[in-house]
Amino acid sequence: MKRIAKFLVAALALGLVGFSAPAHAGNDKSWIPTDVNYYEPTIHSFAFTDKLPLPFQYSVLKADSYPDFYVCKSTSDPACSQSSIFQYNSILKVCSNDSDLDCISQVNAIDSNGASNPGSFSKYTVVNHVNAYPADSKMGIPAGDMPSIWSIPSAPHASGNLYAVVAGINGNVDRSGIETRNGSFIQLSLIPVVLKDFGTGPSSISQGWSQSLPGVYYDYCATFQQTDHNKNSDCSHVNGSSCIFPTNDQGKCYAEEPFGVVQNFNLKVRLTKEPTGWMHGRMVDPTISIIKNSSSGVTLSVTAGATSVPMVYQTGAWATLPASIQNLWPKCFLDQRYCGEDTAVRGPNGNSGFNEQAQTLAGNAQINILKFVQPFGPIPLEIMSTIAPAIGDKSTAMSTTWSMRTLSSMEMAGADNCITGTPGLKGIVTTNSTAYSAGPPEYKNGSLNYKVSSPHFNPDGTTPFKGNYNLVMRSDVARCIYGFSKAPISATISVISSDGANDVATSVASEKDGWISLSAKNFQFSSPTIQVKFTQASVPAPVATPSESPTPVATSTPVVTPSPLAKKVTITCIKGKSTKTVTGVKPVCPTGYKKK
Repeated sequence: MKRIAKFLVAALALGLVGFSAPAHAGNDKSWIPTDVNYYEPTIHSFAFTDKLPLPFQYSVLKADSYPDFYVCKSTSDPACSQSSIFQYNSILKVCSNDSDLDCISQVNAIDSNGASNPGSFSKYTVVNHVNAYPADSKMGIPAGDMPSIWSIPSAPHASGNLYAVVAGINGNVDRSGIETRNGSFIQLSLIPVVLKDFGTGPSSISQGWSQSLPGVYYDYCATFQQTDHNKNSDCSHVNGSSCIFPTNDQGKCYAEEPFGVVQNFNLKVRLTKEPTGWMHGRMVDPTISIIKNSSSGVTLSVTAGATSVPMVYQTGAWATLPASIQNLWPKCFLDQRYCGEDTAVRGPNGNSGFNEQAQTLAGNAQINILKFVQPFGPIPLEIMSTIAPAIGDKSTAMSTTWSMRTLSSMEMAGADNCITGTPGLKGIVTTNSTAYSAGPPEYKNGSLNYKVSSPHFNPDGTTPFKGNYNLVMRSDVARCIYGFSKAPISATISVISSDGANDVATSVASEKDGWISLSAKNFQFSSPTIQVKFTQASVPAPVATPSESPTPVATSTPVVTPSPLAKKVTITCIKGKSTKTVTGVKPVCPTGYKKK
């Protein structure tokens, strides 16, 4: 195994692929790929793990001075003084007073009677982490800290009552604070953990890696000389795949545990600004609110239950794979963004032309690949449905998860302008499916459509896997999409199987406080389409325009009224003899064009 590790390092140093091993085993630890054929020639493996990659579990600030990239102590770090673009992953601290922003304010367990029982902050996983950095309010970069450990006595699990909370904001900005086209996203996760002693291990990434920090026993990033011509960031995972959150103490590490009987939780974070766009969650029955703080900023509150997601692993030597599976691999490497960027390369035949080899069938026959497939998008959906017969149409393991995040700019590409046209949070969709559509539900032929794909059976091979789907959408967004008035609307939700049958055991729809909530539960797989249709009775009523918002229902807790949707306008842009029209809320001419 030591030889394999050194090859992985060599591949990274050459910039062949991005690599991020699974951060932890999940609460069913059997799903980690550990086959004895792990490193044998031509082995190809797909793994759906849907876990947060390592760089998103600790803070790091990076500066772009292309072709050089630096790890920074702050935005004023002398090493980063020439950089105009900063990439940050800020793990939020715990609020220490009522005026703090970009911090975690509350963690609560919700019992079977709906009562809320508070947790208490215990400690950070690592104190004074080498990659921690202060906030830069001008650039809009929150301070970067570490995941926090909370004690929740009312929600015990098999190994105690400790939970790790990862609340982070990831983004890219220039020095004036303007976000790049990659935008930013927020992630929230709550994970049952137990502190374990994993024994003496390497003190840093000195064994085979380019950077070494003596006495450091946790994950970190450092600047290193990647080639003769450029510097880059080098990130390490020190304590092994079963360790989810390393600590300052050598060998002491937080491992993930299964949830206990209590699986409903509420998490509140105070933010400088409201999240924008759409969120996706691995949770069930979510409710969200965004409350304006008395001084500044907003409080985002999320209440939901944990849900079990099927983990999937399919592997085999290239010559043994059916053509349908072989044909998936070139699709992944023609554009890795649409398949999964976390790829481990093994074996002696990977070289500087590895990516080119992986784009052809003949090239794939010469190399080893383990692809950690991202869960969203058309190619992952195709991968899941294609490999299902090869794995007996059953999952490898089930992992119970409580997490959510805002969608990336790639996932939001093509979303309706009623969703993308203005700031503010528009909605959240959650599902326990292994693979799912990228972005919000697609509006087509009068319905909002969302595709999902999972194995039909649980790991035992006989128990059917039951899916769940939840959609929470701002009422004014739904009215904008459908062109409805402010009069009441109703909604129906259907799960259409591949043979056209409707398979829904339970479905619920409601509208309250300016939000519409829908859910479908206990439907079966493998690749159904979920359809949501909104209808409105033909009654005389003023027609809602994108500049109007529904009146929120009065409640005892102040709830933010959904932001109004602005009217679309069309402008004409010219470039020489070429003319283009652009329609949007705030249309901008393409690069090189001028407004007529």
